[in-house]
Amino acid sequence: MKAIDNLSDAIDVTRDFLTPISVGQWLRLAVIVLFVASFGVGGPAFSGGNAGTVTDPTEQGGIPPVVEEDIPTSELLFWGLVFLAVGLVIWLAYGFIAAVMTFVFLESLRTSDVRMRRYFSAHVGRGFRLFLFRIGLTLLTVILVGAPILVLVFLAMGGLGALTFGSILVFLPYAFVVGLLYGILMQFTSVFVAPVMLIENLDVLAAWRRFLPTLRANVAEYGVFVLLVWILQLVAGAAAWFVVGIAGLILAIPFVVVIGLLVFVLGPIGAVLSIPVGFLGVALGLLLIGAVWAPIASYFQYYALLLLGDTDADLDLIPDQRAAARAESANWRTRTDETGPSDRDSVGDSDDSSGWIDDSDGTDGADDASDTDGSDEEGSWR
Repeated sequence: MKAIDNLSDAIDVTRDFLTPISVGQWLRLAVIVLFVASFGVGGPAFSGGNAGTVTDPTEQGGIPPVVEEDIPTSELLFWGLVFLAVGLVIWLAYGFIAAVMTFVFLESLRTSDVRMRRYFSAHVGRGFRLFLFRIGLTLLTVILVGAPILVLVFLAMGGLGALTFGSILVFLPYAFVVGLLYGILMQFTSVFVAPVMLIENLDVLAAWRRFLPTLRANVAEYGVFVLLVWILQLVAGAAAWFVVGIAGLILAIPFVVVIGLLVFVLGPIGAVLSIPVGFLGVALGLLLIGAVWAPIASYFQYYALLLLGDTDADLDLIPDQRAAARAESANWRTRTDETGPSDRDSVGDSDDSSGWIDDSDGTDGADDASDTDGSDEEGSWR
């Protein structure tokens, strides 16, 4: 099965891509991975609430309304909207950069040369179309999940129904299925449809139409791919975050010491000076995460590209890497066959049916160190 066979081929391709190790290329790849590995464009979290009511600013019972004047509701609402708008802008900017970086990542894997500025400027248009598709799919998922919740809440508030345990049991499987489909569509769009966009110069919907016949003809292959990727990502993610935790702790120690000394020695001035030190520590921490995840993200994307090319040769993004990996595997199998169990015997010896070594001197069994003729073929046996 191709989805299983490609697990080992992806290791070979990833090893060839990352070696010999180049610090500059690894750091550039780490930055890219921060946008494409284990990070996606999720739904915006809009939290609504009662902003409060403005009371009459007149005195009541001779007591001045001090509390009402100290809580400017309109000002709180204004700053809340400002922070919400800033968060939304940051989220959208990150989503756009992540969409473009998807093609930067694919181009780097295809050419085995990590270039950020060149590939980013070349794929801004494709990235923007991918970004719009992700936003649309996310909003559709939010509507499909949020609309039933709003209906149930409104019915309960209007006295027309109640949020019963049975209704929750009906809603949870529905929400799980919608979320599962959302995750699969987002994953397939990133690892399969985006390469189709790159190969055939198509937009997202046209690339999906091009990919669907391949998917329908190989449903079992892609189903096994999803299952294996989710299992392997769980295992690899646990190991990666363990490494990140240990290395991050070691990395954080000098920054904590420096910030503590600045604040203790210089007081308020040291607190101000510690801000850039803290930002530097955060940046290095993020770079550490990207560096640890770089080989993992490369492996899973190569795994997807190998499966895509095996199921549709016209959509093969990495033919050269595939051929090199398959040739290496074939050479390894050939060397294994040539150096099989039969080569363990000596040059002049052969295995008899009883399993004892038949020595060239005509005697069975192991040679005795005290042979009188001194003609022990020890060097040949070795």
